[in-house]
Amino acid sequence: MNPAHALPWILFALFIRLGGIMCGVIRWKILLAGQNIYIPFPYMIQSWFIGRTIGIFLPSTIGLDGYRLYDSIRYTGEVVKCTTVIFIEKIIGFISLTTLVFLTFPLGFKLLKFNTLFLLIILLILGIAVLFFLSILLQPYIIQIILYSIPTPGKIRNILIKLGNSATAYSGQKKYLLLATLCGIAVHLSACFMYFGTMMALKSENTSLWDVLFASPLMIYGTVLGPSIGGEGIREVVFTV
Repeated sequence: MNPAHALPWILFALFIRLGGIMCGVIRWKILLAGQNIYIPFPYMIQSWFIGRTIGIFLPSTIGLDGYRLYDSIRYTGEVVKCTTVIFIEKIIGFISLTTLVFLTFPLGFKLLKFNTLFLLIILLILGIAVLFFLSILLQPYIIQIILYSIPTPGKIRNILIKLGNSATAYSGQKKYLLLATLCGIAVHLSACFMYFGTMMALKSENTSLWDVLFASPLMIYGTVLGPSIGGEGIREVVFTV
């Protein structure tokens, strides 16, 4: 590997990924503000990086989400509100990632050689999923009704009721929810361009930006849903295929 060629691309990958992380912190701050919770931005950045470090050794996003939840509760003392923020953020994360897959999946048309009808069916399913969960996000009272209707023991039901009540705080803040969703798309898109930067640093042959934009969102889905520690193994399998 030629350092003179690789270094600019590695720096590109580094800084664009840091930009994506900042978008994630901003999304978190927007949602906290919706609950009238204030945490200093530098403190949130520190909490995010600690959570990311812990997450290397835990499945999916448990480390990052779990530590941020713990740290925000410790800082504010608001158990229900901080829990609601992480809960809403997970919905936004699903919407953001599914939207990105919807936009980039057609890039694999030639790579996977599937027919047009199959592509349209996949896009239809993805589009319906995005619209369904987006409608739930923009109407928090639906979340409240869903949580109320879950049959659970008394203590757990009381917790769900409190979460549902807390979620309604976003009912008049649709612009902020949409902004948080855009931040979520930026988080995942930054990861895609990070992989593109590292690919260019290695001078990978027969692979284009469009291939990376197609494969990366699917890989992210795999690391979130698949049984792995910190996504190890799933990333390699998806990109190798």
